[in-house]
Amino acid sequence: MTQSEIDWENNKLREIINKEAFKDLSTEQRKAVLTVEGSVLLIAGPGSGKTTVIVNRVYNLIKYERVNPKSILTLTFNKAAQLEMDRRFQKLYGNHVKEKVQFSTLHSFCNRVVRDYEIMKGRSLRRIEGTDENVNKKILLKDIYYSINSTKINDDELDNLINEISYIKNKMIKNGDDSYFSSKKFSKVYRAYEEHKKQNLMIDFDDMLTYAYSILSRFPQILDWYKKRYTYIQVDEGQDLSNIQFAILKLLSGPDGNIFIVADDDQSIYRFRGAEPQYILDMSSEFNNLKLFRLENNYRSSLNIVDLTSKFIMKNDKRYLKSHKTKNKRADDPFILSVENESGQSDIVLKKISELLTGNRSISIGILYRNNLSSILVADKLQRNSISFRIRQNRLFFFRHWLVQEVCAFLMFSLDGYDTESFTKICFRMNRFISKTMLECALQGEERDNVIDRIINNHDLKPFQLTAMRDLKGEFASLAKKNPWSALEYIKNDFRYLESVKEYSSISGQSFDYFNRLFGILHGISVDCPTISAFLVRLQELEKIFEAGGVQNDWEKNQITLSTLHSSKGLEYDSVFMIDMINSEIPGDKVLENSEKITLEEERRLFYVGMTRAKKDLYLLNPCTLNDEKFMPSIFINEVVQLLQKDIINNISEGKFVNHVKFGRGMVVAINKEHGSDRHMIEIKFFKVGCRKLDLQHCIDKKLLKFE
Repeated sequence: MTQSEIDWENNKLREIINKEAFKDLSTEQRKAVLTVEGSVLLIAGPGSGKTTVIVNRVYNLIKYERVNPKSILTLTFNKAAQLEMDRRFQKLYGNHVKEKVQFSTLHSFCNRVVRDYEIMKGRSLRRIEGTDENVNKKILLKDIYYSINSTKINDDELDNLINEISYIKNKMIKNGDDSYFSSKKFSKVYRAYEEHKKQNLMIDFDDMLTYAYSILSRFPQILDWYKKRYTYIQVDEGQDLSNIQFAILKLLSGPDGNIFIVADDDQSIYRFRGAEPQYILDMSSEFNNLKLFRLENNYRSSLNIVDLTSKFIMKNDKRYLKSHKTKNKRADDPFILSVENESGQSDIVLKKISELLTGNRSISIGILYRNNLSSILVADKLQRNSISFRIRQNRLFFFRHWLVQEVCAFLMFSLDGYDTESFTKICFRMNRFISKTMLECALQGEERDNVIDRIINNHDLKPFQLTAMRDLKGEFASLAKKNPWSALEYIKNDFRYLESVKEYSSISGQSFDYFNRLFGILHGISVDCPTISAFLVRLQELEKIFEAGGVQNDWEKNQITLSTLHSSKGLEYDSVFMIDMINSEIPGDKVLENSEKITLEEERRLFYVGMTRAKKDLYLLNPCTLNDEKFMPSIFINEVVQLLQKDIINNISEGKFVNHVKFGRGMVVAINKEHGSDRHMIEIKFFKVGCRKLDLQHCIDKKLLKFE
């Protein structure tokens, strides 16, 4: 027997063994698992079992291809995903594979490359990411920002600055242009930050990527060592690759290496970090003889959700064509609920969740939102009703925000006229013409007098100022007797506090809508508080709840998760509530104003990610007003409505039975499209009132008809 015949027999035997070993996988999953040589791109739709493919592929390499586990490197983007893959592998194959299999985050791997470089050079770099170090990234940036701008940076602005620095690193941009970035004097701050790190041998989280790329590019011996060690590379969530991450992978693999990338371009939602689906769309030009597989079977969601979301995302142009399908049964269409305001939204979420939990206490529920602020009123409502929940990766600055602190200062001063600290925070915000001299009197006067009396006792005051101060003292005495909601109304309307904030917004260039939203949340919390003291205590309780990551009642398992849309990727829930689905949140006013297609498509992908987390029930909610400001439903809700209505029209045929809220049961006689328009007229023969011609769109919009 010739060598080629022996190889053929061995390959045939291996194929038989592999088919038996992976018989529970679908045909497409099995193809991806068994294709081990060269470059492979696996387009994996929502709920298609991509993690199953990755762990089975690792096992196939080790068990049947006889690859040393140390030669396989599987990379993902966060610690949770890494641990989940490791857990899944150990559960399935831990008893069969004794050697350590390497599942790593990309940053952790790059840090390892930097460590090797440090050993080679005999010097170490100081990591400054985190809160445990004496000098860390946030403290350093605060100091640099102040030295350049002569103003302190608040938490929101610091978060934005860090994101913009990360964007530059991930996009491999050499110099930041101030016109492109919103942080004040960004280019100066960025250069000063980079120079300080360089002089003091410091690196942050993003530097792990830039340093690793530089090391692998400049030191062939280090790159060669890694290429020889890791002959098989696997990458999860490939759509999240930034420019520099993709460049590092190309160095490690080369154009002809064994690299396996799992991605879904429709779930690329981290453009603000430098990720773009284009890297995945262009892979065939970067890797020779790229093999492309698709996982299009959704094991997660109901038929309704799969059909709807597949049509929804087709509106994007920059994407691979896909044909999503599922064997799951049809369930209810998504519920689209327009509510009066945020409080009404929280009430209806509570009502629906209570109904769901009554039917099944073990049901998993996800409450998703674009902005962390959206979680506050829902968390307040759930905790008040003794419902457990956890909050996922919530970076919330609300309780420490200066506006919240100032509003609380108004209330605290009304309760304690001796509270000098609170008065100092608000004296120039209450539109009562208090001068710096008057403030000095308040700070230096007799401590036995309350703060306003200290000002009144100043002999230099003019008669009209004395009258104003006595009136102000009466105002705060009256404020203390109000309920919290009315007190906030008084602060807004009589002290004209928001007018002062609006003036600050125009000077600073910051969004007044954002500040108005913060005030509206305070209003929402105040509704269920009987007194000002109770309101202030409630804010402290909520802050502790968010610091603790939620509420866990002893008698029930925590099945409800509050999460941003970004943090929800990769997760799934029986029922999903997407709240605050308004244009100002998603896609965002700036996106609509600039009408930039690439950004709008990313926002649509984010909405798609949210909808595809749902297994069975999907609720899309939009409040009509926030703090008395009117808001339009998200354009994506309108797109969903149009798709649902189109499906209804397409499924209507002659002879179909219907029920009308007024006319009762009947049968469709005809359906006709009016000439020159998209309007459809439906003719129905009702058993009680005879034939009627109705505007189909009107019947659908007003939910007048139910089709059997």
